[in-house]
Amino acid sequence: MLPLLLCAFASHGQESAPHQKTTSPPNGRYEIIQSALAAKWTFRLDRYTGRVWQMVKTPDDDNTWEEMPVLEQNKTQSPEHPHFQIFSSGLAARHTFLIDTDTGKTWQPVNTKQKSSEGTEYEITIWQPFVQ
Repeated sequence: MLPLLLCAFASHGQESAPHQKTTSPPNGRYEIIQSALAAKWTFRLDRYTGRVWQMVKTPDDDNTWEEMPVLEQNKTQSPEHPHFQIFSSGLAARHTFLIDTDTGKTWQPVNTKQKSSEGTEYEITIWQPFVQ
């Protein structure tokens, strides 16, 4: 009777595990990554170029992708294979990283303020190089 209970418990645990990352084909170009902490930290990554978009709400309350600046990133002219990956820890948003898997260069998202053309300040999240 005990083995039967363990199987039922293991099965229940698997059903409740949150899904945070898609499984891309080895040469798949795009991937969606979501932090276990908040839906705000949902990203679409172009694994070939390192471009990153964050899921945001439109004024009509729909979802859309908004591109995020990646500072000090070398633009690959004609990428032929995936170079980039995002790691998102379930512990804290500050443990989210974008990495160039060929060079090891790493970025992390930071909130910063910018000014619009009208002079008003707004907050934006950018990928800043990680101090290595």
